[in-house]
Amino acid sequence: MDERTLIIGCQNGHKENFALLIRNYEQALYKYCYYLTGNEQSASDLFQDTWLKVMMKIRLYKDEYKFKNWLLSIASNTYRDFYRKKKRQQRVVKDYSDSDRKSSEMNQVHTGDNPVEDSVLLDEKKEEVHRALQTIKEHYRMVIVLYYFEELSINEISEALKIPKGTVKSRLNQAKKLMRKTMEVDT
Repeated sequence: MDERTLIIGCQNGHKENFALLIRNYEQALYKYCYYLTGNEQSASDLFQDTWLKVMMKIRLYKDEYKFKNWLLSIASNTYRDFYRKKKRQQRVVKDYSDSDRKSSEMNQVHTGDNPVEDSVLLDEKKEEVHRALQTIKEHYRMVIVLYYFEELSINEISEALKIPKGTVKSRLNQAKKLMRKTMEVDT
């Protein structure tokens, strides 16, 4: 079933279409939620809250926008509205040294003659990037994750976050500088 037909079915209340839609986007959305929140429990909560909002707002979706951009926009807004307030209220300091918290979505890639060593080095680099992501402000983090991890274009990020293209470019540039600075301090 093509995406347009699937979404029309969702808009008409067909529950089986929602299940298919969730299955089609669950990996990309969870990965985005994980990079925004920094831990599996919060990512899972954001993932579920996003799908609840999608179900409530699916009738408002217009196919002039890519569904993935619309979905990520809802996730971004949900994160901004709820999780930022929650973070401020609880003043939780996250422990990123626990290797058990690594996302199952992060694929291991073997590139050299020693796959075990390559895997360990790759995991360390991913963890370093993930820690650096958590140190930058959320509006920078969102742009970095959408551009590098979700592989959206500047135009698509602009659409998803409802900000001008120039702002996307500026935030992306600033975020890269901040990430570079943070990662240099860690090494």
